[in-house]
Amino acid sequence: MKVTVLNSGKKSDDFPISSILLFILGLFLAFNSGGVLSALFIFLGIIISVYGIYKFIRFYQIKNQFHFEDSRILMSAITSLIIGILTILLASFLTNAIQIITGIWLIVSGLNKLGTAPYYKSSSNRYYTITLIVSVLLILLGIYSIFAENVVFVLLGILLIIYSVIDILNYLLKKK
Repeated sequence: MKVTVLNSGKKSDDFPISSILLFILGLFLAFNSGGVLSALFIFLGIIISVYGIYKFIRFYQIKNQFHFEDSRILMSAITSLIIGILTILLASFLTNAIQIITGIWLIVSGLNKLGTAPYYKSSSNRYYTITLIVSVLLILLGIYSIFAENVVFVLLGILLIIYSVIDILNYLLKKK
């Protein structure tokens, strides 16, 4: 059996620019996840609004060119424009809603685990202790997520930072 290795065209000496970008994104997520999420909603609202404007233009092109009015295109344009503008205007509200929903979900998960912990006390004391620790940790993370930052995005930011640092270190060690 013959194995052929193909070169992907990417030099192994290329500096990992993507790792630097992921590091920067990780910093933003870890220390300002609300701002990143809010900016993401604003960007999404702009895209939806531009799509709505495009649909308006398309509606009038069809109307003028074929002397035909397609109300579906007009309704799509109006709906897209309204949703886009609402997404932009409510970006901070949507960010806070996601933060609160995440926090409530973590608290409920922690309380659920806390409720099931006594069932494990008789069979395995170690599993009971681990379940108690995890449930309390989930409850605390949920409270943190509600009142401070969205813990899911903070953890994602930390993971991106760790990944990018490891990737950059691997690059630097290969260079030696």
